Amino acid sequence: MHKMESGLLPKQNEIESILALNWGGEVAEVMDSYLLNPLREFLDRPSKKIRGRMVEIGFRLAAGGDVETEFLKNRQWIESASNLLESLHSASLIIDDIQDNSHERRGEPTVHRKHGMPLALNAGNWLYFWPLQNIDEWDVEDSVKLRVYRVCHKGLLRAHFGQALDVGLNIFDVPQNKIKSTCLASLELKSGALMAMALSLGAVLGSKNRELDIICDRFGHAFGIALQMFDDAGNASQKGPKQYEDLLLKRPSWLVAVAAHYLSESDFQRFKNATILLPNTESLENLLKELGLIDLARIEAKKYLEQSLKLLNHPYLETKASVKKQIQELADLLVRAYV
Repeated sequence: MHKMESGLLPKQNEIESILALNWGGEVAEVMDSYLLNPLREFLDRPSKKIRGRMVEIGFRLAAGGDVETEFLKNRQWIESASNLLESLHSASLIIDDIQDNSHERRGEPTVHRKHGMPLALNAGNWLYFWPLQNIDEWDVEDSVKLRVYRVCHKGLLRAHFGQALDVGLNIFDVPQNKIKSTCLASLELKSGALMAMALSLGAVLGSKNRELDIICDRFGHAFGIALQMFDDAGNASQKGPKQYEDLLLKRPSWLVAVAAHYLSESDFQRFKNATILLPNTESLENLLKELGLIDLARIEAKKYLEQSLKLLNHPYLETKASVKKQIQELADLLVRAYV
């Protein structure tokens, strides 16, 4: 058995049950070859599993009483929710790579380049639906299941609004004074929505307190935005197939936001002209160094991250010092990884 199969993908007998066909056995074998095998290969690749960890953190933030006892009691469903998030995130990466025509993901060719566009597109879309199918099997109250569905639906809907903005807009067609807010909206709807979904799922499993749901949702959005800021700055400085991808595609990104906000009209035009020359990077690299844009993007991202962490200073979370420390340590780790 592949190492990811048990948690994220169905087994053959589950496929037969779902299909409910007279010839389900034969069809299940085909599904295994043309649907699950490409996904197994992708899911087996190394991943930080950040969003899965945020589900656990969301539970610990929301749970009352003896948190460790509650965590052990609910561990199976917390892990199920973590797997759900990893599946949805993986689906978004497969589709995102198709829309960006990316060549590489997690150190290997993207799914559409390795297995072809039709199989990759279908597999990515299917992976949005499969983890939601499993929620009904969780041994939790129906009211909790309903809240889980609602969290997932809201997060996926917001992420697809964000993706529409991301793939449909040439960010350099936006007036300079509106670029920063446009980029922040894109970050909030995509990276922020997925991180908020992770924390909110944990909070739903940990407590029935709707106020805690709101706190986790707000912090998740802000924390996800901050980490994406560091990721965007890192992608501009680290050599590899993803370097300057957002600039080449004229997508909303944190580096463009910082450039539009801090540069004069003439310097921003120079920045824009340098992106037009991509994939020739020489002019852009010289300009980024001259203007110190990447360092400025990181400084501003650090400020935003610090503000997001202040959202945890809430009366409901006064007893959660150890969980807040975990979040701070995770933030520090991720920031170092993006530099």
